[in-house]
Amino acid sequence: KASDKEKVDAPEIPGVTFERAMDLTYAKEFDVYYYKDGYKLIDVHEDRQYLIVPEGKEAPEGLDEDIVVIKQPVQNIYMAATATMSLFARLDALDTISFSGLEASGWYVENAKEAMESGDIAYAGKYSEPDYEKIVDGDCNLAIESTMILHTPKVQEMIEELGIPVFVDYSSYEAHPLGRTEWIKLYGAMLNKEDLAESFFCKIRRKVIEETERFQK
Repeated sequence: KASDKEKVDAPEIPGVTFERAMDLTYAKEFDVYYYKDGYKLIDVHEDRQYLIVPEGKEAPEGLDEDIVVIKQPVQNIYMAATATMSLFARLDALDTISFSGLEASGWYVENAKEAMESGDIAYAGKYSEPDYEKIVDGDCNLAIESTMILHTPKVQEMIEELGIPVFVDYSSYEAHPLGRTEWIKLYGAMLNKEDLAESFFCKIRRKVIEETERFQK
């Protein structure tokens, strides 16, 4: 019987040993690969690959230059992808977000609204017109964007030129609603909150299955 390592076509990272791939049930738009010493690679199929570098470590030398490096701890995030905010709230990770692409009144995520009203998260301009100075001064180390950013590529370029990696969320491309929800596992990997992500996803999945069965009766 072939081992899991043989079955998984994991991207090779120079000098880093592949361990396993994340189990996904519904999501088709991404994969997460785990490597030795806490390195993780997120592969967003429609877009790019992102190497998550654990705290205290460096990105390996000879890394493919198309791979975006995101260093942990991920903090002072500029959150311009509105749907993703709710997943961060579920991961109890709003403290990793310092900047929002929506004003407080625009949020339907109650905790996000409260965090903005109390000043924990600041408005830093909408996705198409971010306040570059504000996010740089606030030591932003990641911008999370929805696919809307594809309409304003100059903005993405500018953020990246400032040394801030940009992660584009393609969860809206998932055909299955639970596929969209399963993106919480991707963010769980980014924030080292896999267990929390897994338990939330299982809970939602159970609920959906129960509802479907009830409906079919």
